[in-house]
Amino acid sequence: MHKPDTMDRLTEDARALLEAARRIHAERHPTRALAPGTLRSLPAAAQRAGIDPGRPRYNDVIGELEYEGAIEWDKSARYARGDKHYVITRRGLDDGGQG
Repeated sequence: MHKPDTMDRLTEDARALLEAARRIHAERHPTRALAPGTLRSLPAAAQRAGIDPGRPRYNDVIGELEYEGAIEWDKSARYARGDKHYVITRRGLDDGGQG
């Protein structure tokens, strides 16, 4: 079980990662709104949010976002090489995955 301050930090990190993903999307696709099912490079968003994708903290944030239903594994990318591919869900867009 996480300590309360650890959970607060995890929640803040998760929100920061989703916000960074939104900003990256807006920069790369200024005329398209971020929609549920949009594939996101979460390691790039994590780096922008100050979270090292190679550290356990990143895995904790991803696990929290998955648990909260803010992101889900992109099943169409199950044979892709490298990191898991995630898509943002409606819940991730509506409340930042923290509800």
